[in-house]
Amino acid sequence: MLSVAKPSESSLRVYWTAFIGLFFDYYDLYLFVYLEQVLAKEFGLTAAQSGWSQFTGLAGVGLGALVFGYLADRFGRGRMMLAVFAVYVAGIAGLSLAWNYESLLCFRLLASLSLGAEWGISHTYLTERVSGERRYRFSALLQFSILGGLLAALMARYALPVVGWRWLFAASIVPVVMLSMVRWRALAGEERAAGTPSLQESRASSLPQAIIANWRPFLRCFALASLTIASGTVNIFYAKDLPQSPVYTVLFWGNVAPGMLIGAWVVRRWGVHRALVLYAGGLLLLSCGTWLAHSAGAGQVGLVFALVLPLLNGIPFGLMGAWFNELFGSYRTMLSGAAYNLGRILGGFAPVLITALGLHENGRYFLFSALLGLGVLGMAGVMRSERRV
Repeated sequence: MLSVAKPSESSLRVYWTAFIGLFFDYYDLYLFVYLEQVLAKEFGLTAAQSGWSQFTGLAGVGLGALVFGYLADRFGRGRMMLAVFAVYVAGIAGLSLAWNYESLLCFRLLASLSLGAEWGISHTYLTERVSGERRYRFSALLQFSILGGLLAALMARYALPVVGWRWLFAASIVPVVMLSMVRWRALAGEERAAGTPSLQESRASSLPQAIIANWRPFLRCFALASLTIASGTVNIFYAKDLPQSPVYTVLFWGNVAPGMLIGAWVVRRWGVHRALVLYAGGLLLLSCGTWLAHSAGAGQVGLVFALVLPLLNGIPFGLMGAWFNELFGSYRTMLSGAAYNLGRILGGFAPVLITALGLHENGRYFLFSALLGLGVLGMAGVMRSERRV
């Protein structure tokens, strides 16, 4: 059972404490993606070196979820939230001062550790302090932190030519340091929270026992994260060749927000299973409809697909944080964060798979997204059958 917020504990304060770290982590994660070609030119990187740089970022996310998630379960979320901020500042400061490929790789890994850590710790911190009926709504609102990617897109488009790439990284250090002071004050009473049931359970059981007891829900969470993040990743891969006007950029990133709220509303009314069925059905209809329209030569169909897909992807993105935490008891932070971030790693290879299979040609890209919808639908069916047993 999840612990709930005490009457004296403000849900909004808890929310903003969790939100501020995730927002800037997403900013720098996507900023690195947008600056990939700039950094390759700056340091004279080969294609293989650029690939290793991207892989290092993904590996750091997974490692951060495991290491800091474990420490958070053993010693308290608040302590690790503050420690993660220190790692974040060190990584971003290093990126802004990187002098060669090796230093770029090292600080890229350090910065990525913080993002992997933030997702699991922030969502667990929130869900343990917000009452059950509002938990999914606040979890969906917490995922609004992904709009840090919108800030990264706008900064790369408008500020990069003026200030250069180093200042784009360095610019986030000042607000993060200031916000860390706010987080410090908000977490002043975290020592009292160290006695919550989940922390007591983590300290009473061994990690191998927790893994054995939770491997089924872990695989379920990992599968959902992989499929849905793959959908979001390939949409970015696909949309990069579409018109990049400011209005389009804002819509592309902003459309995920109403989807998150829709998902939270559906979960509250009918449960996670039906929310996933809604998402999978919508993804299948959108993919097949776009494929047929593309085959008929309809204009602008790709733009419509790229703008509608974030709305659908918002449904699982918004519910994963709260749902993952409900499935695990001991070592909740580590297991939920690892499932999401390892799924992020696997989903990050979706564009490579699409290109290798030739699905990016002649509109067959839409068939790949339809297959992802079928995967989520099959997973929802497994969930329903397990519930009946």
